[in-house]
Amino acid sequence: MQNSKLQQLESLLGAAVELRTVPASEWEKAGGTPDPEAGETLPVPGGTRIVIRASGTEIQVCDTELALTELERKMLHLLFQQKPGRAAAATDMERQARKLGDWIVQCSANGEWRAEIPDRIELRSRLFDGMIPFLLLREQADDKEPSYGDLEKAVRSFITEDTLLIPLREHEWLILAPDRLLAETDALEEDGESGEEKAILASLASGLHQMVSGEWGGECHAAVGEPIDPSESIVHTVYILRETIQLGRKFHVGMQVHLPWLVHLERLLNGIPESVRNRFVEEMVGRPDLFNDPETVSTLDAFFSMDCNVSETAKKLFIHRNTLLYRLDKIKQEAGLDVRSFNDAVLVRILLLLYKVTKRK
Repeated sequence: MQNSKLQQLESLLGAAVELRTVPASEWEKAGGTPDPEAGETLPVPGGTRIVIRASGTEIQVCDTELALTELERKMLHLLFQQKPGRAAAATDMERQARKLGDWIVQCSANGEWRAEIPDRIELRSRLFDGMIPFLLLREQADDKEPSYGDLEKAVRSFITEDTLLIPLREHEWLILAPDRLLAETDALEEDGESGEEKAILASLASGLHQMVSGEWGGECHAAVGEPIDPSESIVHTVYILRETIQLGRKFHVGMQVHLPWLVHLERLLNGIPESVRNRFVEEMVGRPDLFNDPETVSTLDAFFSMDCNVSETAKKLFIHRNTLLYRLDKIKQEAGLDVRSFNDAVLVRILLLLYKVTKRK
């Protein structure tokens, strides 16, 4: 809380106040409500405690020696809820969204992955089965960091007015959009061919990432999941999307759009102890410098992304099919593994993922 605001509160109350941060458990134990709002008050021994800001498991409060009347407490709460320069409806929506976001953060911190949204969370009434979850994460804060209102306006203009923006941790937002967006996007495809749901989701996440990056700059990561019922699985969904971004940043440096259904192998490898991963790479790779060659790495990445299809890989790399076959034969000679064989392809895929991680140690 800024000193000027602290002084304003002292002037309003006509008494000194002491700024503190207390655990949410301490607030509730003293008789406070779960998920308190700014301006809520609580009589405590020796005076009154006033909520300044609630965030997850911690609450910023001001303690004063004054014993406030019921009318004074209501007026103080009303003053804290007023935000000049913003429409009342928008202010109320942001308040509800932040309350839901704080609940999600708290459940995540407590490991309550299967928690259902309680009835006290007002935004629950606007959630329904069949909402597409997106997770946005900006790497650094700067002067161009979007406000809630600005980001909400941009997201709704890009997706649909029914989209909900929920702030989570700092520089992290959950976005929920109606699943009818899948059919609407599919109908707009220029080639007239019906696309698969996951391909449409990937396209939407890519567009969202480009919109946010283009508007505010900086490094931004986006993840998207399949439609969910948020009231029942929102905490677990946030966990999965966070993990997806983490795995993407770890195993695929330079990638900014991350899809949960494409990181199953990465999730498995990430759970293996580092010493075991390093030993496996050392034992399996005949030549330690095999993956140091950018051409080899780009060829393998393209080959696996094209489901080991030689013709499609050659097209993707803009090379002749025979040139690609020459490169694959070279890998076979140097590593003793033929990626055109299923078993060897699996091993090389694993080795390549592990090498990308170990080489940065």
